[in-house]
Amino acid sequence: MKRYIITLLLISATLSSVTAQHLTYENYIQRVMEQNTSLIAQSMEIEISQAAIKSAKVYNDPTLSVEYGNNEDWSTNLGQSFAATLSRTFTFGVRRSNIRLAQEEFRATKAVFNNYVRNLIADASIAYLRHLRAKALLATALNREHYMTQLSQSDSLRFTRGDIAKTAWIETRLAAGLAHNGRLSAEAEYRNSIIELGYFMGTLDTTALDTAVETLQELSTDAPPLDSCIELALANRADIDIATSNIDIALAQKKLNSARRRIDLELNIGAEYNDADPSFTKVKVGAAIPLKFSNLNRGAHIMEQARIAQAEQELTDTRLRVQSEVMQAHTDYRIAVKQAATFTQSMLQETSELLSGKRQAYTLGEISFLEFIETERSDNLMTEEYINALYNRAASIVELMRCIGITSHTTE
Repeated sequence: MKRYIITLLLISATLSSVTAQHLTYENYIQRVMEQNTSLIAQSMEIEISQAAIKSAKVYNDPTLSVEYGNNEDWSTNLGQSFAATLSRTFTFGVRRSNIRLAQEEFRATKAVFNNYVRNLIADASIAYLRHLRAKALLATALNREHYMTQLSQSDSLRFTRGDIAKTAWIETRLAAGLAHNGRLSAEAEYRNSIIELGYFMGTLDTTALDTAVETLQELSTDAPPLDSCIELALANRADIDIATSNIDIALAQKKLNSARRRIDLELNIGAEYNDADPSFTKVKVGAAIPLKFSNLNRGAHIMEQARIAQAEQELTDTRLRVQSEVMQAHTDYRIAVKQAATFTQSMLQETSELLSGKRQAYTLGEISFLEFIETERSDNLMTEEYINALYNRAASIVELMRCIGITSHTTE
């Protein structure tokens, strides 16, 4: 299998700029293309199709027949005969049509493989983005757990000194427990995201897969305009190539069937030795031509024409479906960009400052714990929504690239 290098038009540069301690986006995709077990299995279909072309080049085998005869007149020891005949059937155009059909099926197999690669790269990229999101959410959960644990310990001391009521201490302790459970859930999602990356790379040994990527903020937000996306998709989508190949396969199958309906010619040559009195040897040369009255039935011809028309209609539908997918993906992309843009730095900074103020006010006893925890939950929700918005923006670009079909993966 050739070595493939991903060139997702708009996101590869930005994803590759995200540094990692053990894994970067480039070597991640490279390992996916080299070690993904499903991809390796799919690539074998190309080898099978190539072998099918070679198999289609064979000629018809000759036939050798041998006969022995005896009239059972044992007293005279006469009447025995030995005969051997060599024959072969000649078909006209069948072998050539078989080769052409195998070649068209090989082209279709390459298109199917390229389409599989397109989806694999997109799925692997989405898994990488999910890992970035899970890592960011885990960092948020760890920070929340750390602060709530410190707050619970502080309130425990304040309760011991008699500064706060027991109910206030219980509230902070319960909140710390909830933060701990939230961290465990975030950690599970994070570890599962590492396992998912390992699956795409063909290994479940996750000991060396823990990434140290930065943030989702570094990902690109640019994409071509809609008209350009549609034009690129119609030129690059492998499923359009598959639909086109299906037309060629239907035409090649029609030519093969037409060749099979032609008159075949069977030639034979043989010799017969007869142990008579006197003995003699007879040489035989003959020809046989089948009478194909079955060709008068037009059912097969009608089926062939229908299959060609069906393949042409499927191509029209595929092109329409591709345009529809691109339009929907472009809409999702534009909405995701707008949603991410609503989280301005000033908004996030103001939320953080508000939470710091509430923390100080609670510590000084100016507000209740319920008022503080409500602000803390709002800040936590804001952070999670911001992370999800960044993820959705990046994922929408990947999905748009999937719909456009932009990769440098072609089989030659």
